[in-house]
Amino acid sequence: MINKVLIVALALGAGTGWAATDVRQTDITADTTWGLGGSPYYVYGDIAIKNGATLTVNAGVEVRFVEIHGDGGYEDGAELVVRSGALVAEGTHAMPVLFTTANQFKQPGVWGAIIVEYGNQYILTDAVIEYARNGLRLYNTTAGGASNSSVDGTEIRYCGSNGVFAFNSTANFYHLTVTQNTYAGIKTGGSANISVHASDIVDNGMYNFSNGAPNNVDASDCWWGTTSPSLIDLKIYDHLDNPAVGLVDYTPFLNSSWRDGGNIPTYSLGLVKSVFR
Repeated sequence: MINKVLIVALALGAGTGWAATDVRQTDITADTTWGLGGSPYYVYGDIAIKNGATLTVNAGVEVRFVEIHGDGGYEDGAELVVRSGALVAEGTHAMPVLFTTANQFKQPGVWGAIIVEYGNQYILTDAVIEYARNGLRLYNTTAGGASNSSVDGTEIRYCGSNGVFAFNSTANFYHLTVTQNTYAGIKTGGSANISVHASDIVDNGMYNFSNGAPNNVDASDCWWGTTSPSLIDLKIYDHLDNPAVGLVDYTPFLNSSWRDGGNIPTYSLGLVKSVFR
């Protein structure tokens, strides 16, 4: 049994035939599945996955975070924290898993983040994360945890700060889309060690990638919204802007979205991004 949990089935959702579910709890301490029969799930406050438990979110499920403030934690707003366990959200292209705000009028930053700590596992396949403060926040995640985790076919958008914020963390991203986030698509800090491939990093506010870590980033084979190296550079913060941080190596790059089968332009194969101006 899950400790400290109150799950209350509400009236059937209009036109869906499914019951909405309120989730009021502090911890998930046993394996739990959120399925279509209970969707959408309304999350009140911060949820921590602990004691080796796995939260599985099935394809087509919507998780809606109710707006709260002054709750503490990493962010101001409701959070889902993988503290000692695993989050497995496996959607499909036709039926993605959706993490979003419960507000009728949606705006960036009205809930906190999905947070993964230390060596814990996270699998986000064909998921959408939107309107959070930081969509996916990684804190001290390890190489071992990264090897057991994956982000594939997932889109993170409309966040009030960053799509992904990785602090002191190791992560490998593939088929990720980060777009229209207020500050950066991907931001790193501390001693983060990140790679990202075959992904779309486009149309974010200040930067598409902001590297605040000393390590270089392998971000090759990605789509940056343009095939102009000078324009790609304008939306990247790295060693060329601050010699104390690492380089974001985006070459070679795609000529269109990975979702559209973007190819590597022949001329980009010969580009070498220098660590010097």
